[in-house]
Amino acid sequence: MATRIVVTFEEQTGVTTTSDDFIVSPQREVTAVARLVSGSPTTGARVQVTLDEVEKINAGTAVWVNSPLGNRTASGAEKVLRPVTGVRLSVTDGTWTLQVRQG
Repeated sequence: MATRIVVTFEEQTGVTTTSDDFIVSPQREVTAVARLVSGSPTTGARVQVTLDEVEKINAGTAVWVNSPLGNRTASGAEKVLRPVTGVRLSVTDGTWTLQVRQG
């Protein structure tokens, strides 16, 4: 899986399984937007976060946990509580875009 370093904004389109891993700064406020592009999902997608070190994210060994907001079947945004080091989108059905912004 690829990783992306978020400076201020990164986006991945056409996500149908698991998105790339987005590396973020644990000191900055992060917003994740899951945008439904196509399909009529029944279980949809969920934002996942990790607190693991960047080295573990790059190695593919980071532990990812589901956002407390759970699965979504429609587009939506959520603020990610600090101090996370990574964000990704896990998709079970539908096609999604993930946007990660940090300020």
